[in-house]
Amino acid sequence: GASVLDVGSGEMLADFGLLPLGVRKVTGLDLAGKRTVDLKGVCERIRRQDIPVSPQYAEVLHYTEYDGLHFPFEDQSFDVVVSWSAFEHIADVPQVLREIKRVCRRDGRVFLQVCPWFHCLQGSHLTDFISEPYFHLKRPPEWVLQKLNEYVDQHPEKRDFILGHMWPEYQSLNRYSANRFHADVMAAGFTVQKAITITYEQDLSQAPPDIPLSDLMIYETKMLLRP
Repeated sequence: GASVLDVGSGEMLADFGLLPLGVRKVTGLDLAGKRTVDLKGVCERIRRQDIPVSPQYAEVLHYTEYDGLHFPFEDQSFDVVVSWSAFEHIADVPQVLREIKRVCRRDGRVFLQVCPWFHCLQGSHLTDFISEPYFHLKRPPEWVLQKLNEYVDQHPEKRDFILGHMWPEYQSLNRYSANRFHADVMAAGFTVQKAITITYEQDLSQAPPDIPLSDLMIYETKMLLRP
């Protein structure tokens, strides 16, 4: 029976997974002009994987755009706010956190997942294409673009994806760390009810020596917040 807001919902693929939980309404929110959401097409893709989808999905799932700063909703409009692997792309993190707090009901909950943090080994989102460890912490953008061009010369079928999608996404990453994000969460007035930080064994021999260990090691964070 809950109303849910998904911040940075993309095509709302993950939101179909909320349907069996009995949600009343799920609103996907993403940047204006970023994409056209085809719920029917997403539904067909899911069903082709032999995953059942409620025939009432179109009555529950809704998509809305925003300007990256201001949510088009009244105060306390949602029981639950979620965001999955979106905050590393959000330009004004403190403002979006304030908006999440504003639109979530006082007795509601907020679940945020961020992965990967920028300073970890995989933080560039480009490690499938550039092998040098921690290049994103040491190399200028021109060097990164050159390496991507060298890769697509060898894999021309990936040119549009890498240069048309991954390169712009890399340029727009907000370079946040888990510690900085936690500070902004607290400053926005949230109480952290639960949190998980995920890390893996890493070879730090080529990491910049001036980056704090926690920033290099924390790969992912999940938080359950109370407004």
